[in-house]
Parts: sequence; structure tokens; C-alpha cells
Amino acid sequence: MTTIAIVGTGLIGTSLALAIKDSNLQVDVVGTDYDSTARSGAQKSGAFKSVEARLANAIRGADVVIFATPVMAMREMMEATASDFQEGCVVSDVGSSKRVVLQWAEEVLPKTVSFVGGHPMAGREKSGPQNADGTMFKGRPYCIIPSVTAEKAAVSSITTLAESVGAKPFYISVDEHDSFVAAASHLPFMMSVALMGVTSKSANWDDIAPLASTGFGDLSRLASGDPIMHRDICITNREPIVAWMDAYIRELYDLRNLLATEEEPDSDTVHQVFVDAMDARARWQAGIFTKAEQMAGPSTEIPSFAESMGEMFIGRRGMDAQKKILGGLKNDILKKD
Repeated sequence: MTTIAIVGTGLIGTSLALAIKDSNLQVDVVGTDYDSTARSGAQKSGAFKSVEARLANAIRGADVVIFATPVMAMREMMEATASDFQEGCVVSDVGSSKRVVLQWAEEVLPKTVSFVGGHPMAGREKSGPQNADGTMFKGRPYCIIPSVTAEKAAVSSITTLAESVGAKPFYISVDEHDSFVAAASHLPFMMSVALMGVTSKSANWDDIAPLASTGFGDLSRLASGDPIMHRDICITNREPIVAWMDAYIRELYDLRNLLATEEEPDSDTVHQVFVDAMDARARWQAGIFTKAEQMAGPSTEIPSFAESMGEMFIGRRGMDAQKKILGGLKNDILKKD
């Protein structure tokens, strides 16, 4: 039976484990977390075959290892486990910053493993395994960013994993990922934080707060997100975030100048601003926004998940492994009939 180890049993880690459990792959999922409360919550979720207190116990023997920790903890986790990965292991992550993670993987991980960066574009503001949801990834893009040394079979493994949880594999370069995600994910939570800051710091907040309704709640929702996660994202992806914040400030200042005129603003011009924004959002909601080929599944040249694991096992275990692959592995890994 193939084993997937998930390091970090918070919201995303446990949600991923639940999604794998409900998928058409038959694999064992092992979890580990330094936080005893997170381990307890993960165990109660029923998503894991076991939840280990010791990191090494989860890593050893795993065929796939996924880091679902805060980004800034990943280098330390990689260093702590560098000698525990079995040869041919596929290593991935679900972090929101990719350049630093791929750099750490290159510097720290043994050359006998393949690192394939991953980032499911899903989540919620509530954290912890108690808020996990196995349906979180359905229909959502799952960014896949292989390291330059990753085996094609390893890319196939992570692709199939993404598909098995209902996500759409999205192949993207590291620079594109960090810039585009800064715009679509990181900028929104910075806007949310700024909104809470500018209003709650007002001397009149006690009177403003009772008037805040659904619009304020929608825009400020992301400020309730995990502070550690947001901190780590800002530290590890600060340049793209700053660039998009500057662009947003310019856009906001253009709107400000539209209203801050000596004479009454032109009604038609102000109206058109809202029409253009409404139309842009409608096109986005309708899916009129992207290159279709980026959302395509794996090419026919990329082997299946079972074939991927088979290639790795043969190199590691010789003829005994080959018998397992050709005989029983399909029953363990391939999709159920």
C-alpha cells in the first residue's frame, strides 16, 4: 500500500487528508504535527490512518510527503527530515509562496528525492483541523510547480493527487505563481487587514461598528485568517505583494481623485467606473479569463500515478519491488473500479 505523509495537520493538511480518503485512490495517509492539539483534532477527523507525534516516524517509509506547515517552518522541517526520506520519495508542499520553498528544497533535500511544489487555491479564514473540509478543493485550481530536477514521474504523482481530490491541475512557473497569487490571494487579505485597521483605529469605532453590515463583513472576512500564515506569506513573497499593493493604491487614488474635484464630479464618468468593475467581475465569474491549455490535465507523455510509483520502486527495491508493482500495486494505488 502506498503511503502519503502529511506534515502539518491544520486546516489544509487535514482537509487534504479527508479529500484523499474520499477519493478513488487507495492509499494510507499518515499525519504529523508538533502541536498536540492539532494532532488530537486530526485523529478525531478520521482522515488519517495514524497521526504521529514524531516527525521522523511519519516520514520514514512514505512514498509521498507533503508539507502543509506555515511557509517559514518548511526549511526547518526539511532540514530535520533530510536523512529520513526513502530513496525515490516524491516531496511536495501546499505553501502560498513558491520561490523560497523551491530554493530551500534545492538546498536541503537529498538528491534522491523529487520535489514538486504544489499550491491548492482553496482555504478559509478559520484554521485548525476542526474546520477541515474534504470538499474544499473540488473545482479549484491546484498549482503545480516542479523543481528543475524533479522526475516526470513525480510530476505525474502530484498531478494525479490533485485530480483525485477534485482539483484542476494548473501548471505555472515559479515567478508567475508568486506574482499572480500575490494579486489574487495575498492582496485581498492585505486589503482586508487595512480595512479593519483604518476603521477600528478610528476614535469613532464604537459608533461605526454597530452600523457595519454584510458589505463590511465580506470585505473584512480575510482579516480573521491565521496570523502566522499571513505573516509567513508576507515575509516570503514581499516583493510581488508590494508591487500589487502599489498598483492597488494607484487605482484607489485614481478613484479618490475622481471624487475630489472642486466642482461636482461628472456623473457619467463615475457611473462608468462601476459599470466597468461590474462587467469585469461578471466575466471572471463566467470563466472568461484564462488560457484553456493551462487548465489541461497531464500530457500523454506523463505516466500515470501507478506507473510513477512503479518507476521509483523498481529503482529502489529491484526485482522484489517489480513483482509488487506488476502484481498488487494496481489494487493498492489505482482508482477503484
